[in-house]
Amino acid sequence: MCRRAIIIVFGNDRSVTHRVHEVLETLEGVPSSSVEPVPFTGGSTTERCQATFQEVDGGFSTGAADSDGFDPRALDGDVFAVVAPADSLDDIPLDRFPHELHATPTLAIARSRTPERYREAFLHGADDVFGPHTGSADEDPLREALRNAMDRTNRRLPPIAVESLRTVVLDAATTLMGAETDEVATKVEWTLENVGTSADLDRIVVYRDVDGMFNPAFAWAAEPLRPDPRAFESFPSPERLARFENVVSGDISTEKGDSDVDGPLSSVHVPLVSEWELVGVVVFEVETPRTWADAEVDLYRTLADLIAHMLARNERRRELRQQAERLEQFSTVVSHDLRNPLNVMAGYLDLAADDLAPEHYRPTDDALRRMETLIDDLLMLARRGDAIGETEPVPVRAIAEDAWHSVRTPRATLAVVEGLGHIEADPSRLRQLFENLFRNSIDHGGHGVTVEVGPRVSDGQVIGMYVADDGPGIPSDVRESVFESGFSTAGSSGIGLAIVARVAEGHGWTVEVDSDGGAIFEFEFAGREVRPPADRAVHEA
Repeated sequence: MCRRAIIIVFGNDRSVTHRVHEVLETLEGVPSSSVEPVPFTGGSTTERCQATFQEVDGGFSTGAADSDGFDPRALDGDVFAVVAPADSLDDIPLDRFPHELHATPTLAIARSRTPERYREAFLHGADDVFGPHTGSADEDPLREALRNAMDRTNRRLPPIAVESLRTVVLDAATTLMGAETDEVATKVEWTLENVGTSADLDRIVVYRDVDGMFNPAFAWAAEPLRPDPRAFESFPSPERLARFENVVSGDISTEKGDSDVDGPLSSVHVPLVSEWELVGVVVFEVETPRTWADAEVDLYRTLADLIAHMLARNERRRELRQQAERLEQFSTVVSHDLRNPLNVMAGYLDLAADDLAPEHYRPTDDALRRMETLIDDLLMLARRGDAIGETEPVPVRAIAEDAWHSVRTPRATLAVVEGLGHIEADPSRLRQLFENLFRNSIDHGGHGVTVEVGPRVSDGQVIGMYVADDGPGIPSDVRESVFESGFSTAGSSGIGLAIVARVAEGHGWTVEVDSDGGAIFEFEFAGREVRPPADRAVHEA
């Protein structure tokens, strides 16, 4: 069934009405002396539709059909063009047109061909401007514009509607990027509805690749829709989609029969790409022929990229939640199933302490304590990682001393150099950082090692700190690996320095390792304010 094509003429300038009427007569060669329906061919040689004038004096209403003013939704047909005098455009609220009129060109008739007249018309929303015409209607430039407007195969989104669509897509960026996991479906479908309504589409479907079958994940349609899963080969030009190219209905080659693909008359297929992989296809469709502007297709690609990024981020969140759950289960096993037998062994060792020779007791006791330390490190790494709690100005020397006392270090010495002062940090995590550095020094330098903690100064300002020892140092070929979890050159767990790196990263600090008569760990506080220095102190265990 062919719907009536409507040309709306705004204003009360009879010369504009007469000019449009004469042009329509020439299009079909059917004379008519009134503004009653004029026959024309609507883009097909087999259909005879009706072109109708709809004259509008004055205002425009978006209310019901029986309200004051003009409501295009009350018309029985499709609005294909809006014509108005150039000096009356400012009185027409084009920005309040419903989406039914957004896909139609606004043609302005100027009284003169001055640049000022044309510029003013374009500024007020005209898509094209026509000056006075004194020749025949066959030669009137308005004729070609109206013919193109009523050609159903030449429908396109006008510039004013493309700009409106651009605003919708920009708003979608904020909406989608701020979506929580439980809001994804709602916000995607709400975005699809806004885009579909703004661009005068019939439906939008987001397909996601699930084991080679593309399943509809999200959809919006002007009419009820239940899209089915599709094989990738069922999409038009799948080889182009596989190369991450857009496929526009006008680009589909007829030589291979692509034009016979079942579906709507006009569509845009945009690949959904994540991490350089095709993870889905977004389909934009209309049931009538349409020419897709490059700017419009670019906006659809932007929308697809936003959706792909949001889905990838949501998937990453899901993986992180699962990882956190596995780490919590691991922590429970470590905390209970490993500590319980160790506690039993430690108890029996204490009972047998008087019966064992020191050379037998000490290695066993050291092994148990080493296991306790390993469990503590594993729990810390699993439960906290690089998470940092509340920070506050803390005295670095006091934290280092406290950490030193918690590490059993017979004959080892700690020297804290003047100048450290206070630093903004999480006290418990800073203490863990020192504890692991001190244990590392003892593991590699022996029980008589000397450890020094001091400030790093640049241009008279404290920019960080260092922790150094007089042990054997770190070979140059392994310095880049010392912060990797599980790496060790002393037979230890290899977790302690990984924790040091995590704590530093959590505070926004950088840490580097060097060797100069021993191991040196250098921290930079990334511009954090360091308060005035403390006194030098030397501690022996």
